[in-house]
Amino acid sequence: MNYSASTAQTHSTRATTKHGGAPLTLEARGLGKTFNGFVAVSDVNLHFSGNGVFGIIGPNGAGKTTLFGLLSGFIKPSTGAVSCNGEEISRLEPEAVARLGLIRSFQITSIFGHLTVAENLAMPMQRRDSSGNQFWRVNRALDTYRDEIDETMQRVGIASSWRDQPAADLSYGLKRSLELGVSLAARPRILLLDEPTAGMSTQDIGHIIDLIRDVAAERMVIMVEHNLRVVSDLAREIVVLQQGRVLTVGPYAEVRQNPQVIEAYLGGQREHGHA
Repeated sequence: MNYSASTAQTHSTRATTKHGGAPLTLEARGLGKTFNGFVAVSDVNLHFSGNGVFGIIGPNGAGKTTLFGLLSGFIKPSTGAVSCNGEEISRLEPEAVARLGLIRSFQITSIFGHLTVAENLAMPMQRRDSSGNQFWRVNRALDTYRDEIDETMQRVGIASSWRDQPAADLSYGLKRSLELGVSLAARPRILLLDEPTAGMSTQDIGHIIDLIRDVAAERMVIMVEHNLRVVSDLAREIVVLQQGRVLTVGPYAEVRQNPQVIEAYLGGQREHGHA
């Protein structure tokens, strides 16, 4: 199948919203990115709509990371455009994209290890409620957002005893939980997660799956994930990339039976749960 702009065909991934009103949307139109002559993403057309989890999968070199960067505003497209809730965001800086309600977390933990757990959570809360030019005053922020910090810690499964401890002292699994908490503290309408379970133990993965399922009930979550068991557990729609293009889109049960996907992506690893 060809899902390029030349065929005027756009893949739609849809889910119902928890509340009434128009569903959230994130749309890519003719999206492409070239690095020094290398085509990383080519002619991608996607339309995400509504709350729930949507997965992006594909073999190494398929263009997942580049597409993720394009959707979140961290990479500027060579061709095409990205729109969030009808507003084009392709040329906006990541901070401006975040203020529209689209927040991205990274594959590598991006929390500040020298700050306490509470301080890490207070920063996006203050940034969310300020003009963006206000100097961060730690004591004031910790006091202003005390209840919200405690509620966020409880939601992501970090014990209150960690509140005033350096984030660097957390286990790897708790650091990833804190990173998700930091993302949630910005109150995103659309949350992009880059390999949220990478490097986690089985127990930690189970916790993160439950947490993502919970937060996706009230917002759109788009994630790149190598662990296919996580994808099958969470994602109602999956985008499969191959060589920078969309190979197919559909529910996991449908995608995993697609001969093109089996040949290009899953292959002999089809039953092993990892790409």
